[in-house]
Amino acid sequence: MNCEPCASSLRSASQSSILVCAVNCCVSVVSTCLYYSELHHLHQYPFFSAQLNTAIGALLAGLWLLWLPKDVEVETAATVVPWQSWAWLSALLAFQNSLEILSIPRVMAGFLPSLWVSGLQHVSLAWVAIFLLSRIPQAAANVAAESWAENQKGITWPLRATLYTQLLGLPCNFLAALTVSFFWKGEAAVVLQDYAGGFSCLTEGQGACAGAWRSVLLFAVPGMLYTLTEFQVLQVASATTYFLLAALQLPLQDLALSLLNFSAASFRPAMVPAILAVAMGLMFYGLGSRPGSS
Repeated sequence: MNCEPCASSLRSASQSSILVCAVNCCVSVVSTCLYYSELHHLHQYPFFSAQLNTAIGALLAGLWLLWLPKDVEVETAATVVPWQSWAWLSALLAFQNSLEILSIPRVMAGFLPSLWVSGLQHVSLAWVAIFLLSRIPQAAANVAAESWAENQKGITWPLRATLYTQLLGLPCNFLAALTVSFFWKGEAAVVLQDYAGGFSCLTEGQGACAGAWRSVLLFAVPGMLYTLTEFQVLQVASATTYFLLAALQLPLQDLALSLLNFSAASFRPAMVPAILAVAMGLMFYGLGSRPGSS
């Protein structure tokens, strides 16, 4: 039996996976820096900022889908994802995002390596626990999306996934923010005040809000591309690879933010071996997960 076509197919798939993962890492670093630039103006209105970015992401993904030619593959019952499943996925992502919005400002700059700058005495372990718990709905969403992406090819499916989750994310974000705010502050009106204040910040553009629209627009495309490439990672690799990439992106993002003075932590030489260690772990995982490896 001639195995050369199979080997060629495996090499092609491996190269595609590496390319998608590399693009995801680059987009992650760029979008994180631009997101912190946006938060510089809208830091008092995180729920409004999340909704605005979600709406813009849905708009950009929808326009991209309209521009692309139709798929040549015909969808079957095995590849079509029901709307109820997209709604469940959006709810998980919205809940994860709301928990992250609350915890990130209280966990230093939001990156665990920065905890060592001033020690744990200035960090509430409760908020660190909430930040870590926010990974659970993210993990559930990734596993579900990976199972749907197995039989999908091309960029159309990640674009549809981005569009659907962003559109359905608008009501889900609102409900998740209301729920989290009720348990956090004891009232849901905090979310409405957040939305009203954020809208005023954009329209008036005074004080810290000056230049807010420019930051929002600069983040728009990288923010949408980050969501898109996340679904591409699940499409060509796996949910496990996604979390390994997330581990690699943490020190990369921390390094970029420290160099751009967006982080509470200054540059530390320990960031470099941290990046290399995680990158080597990702490489060893990739080698060990290849078909035929023992």
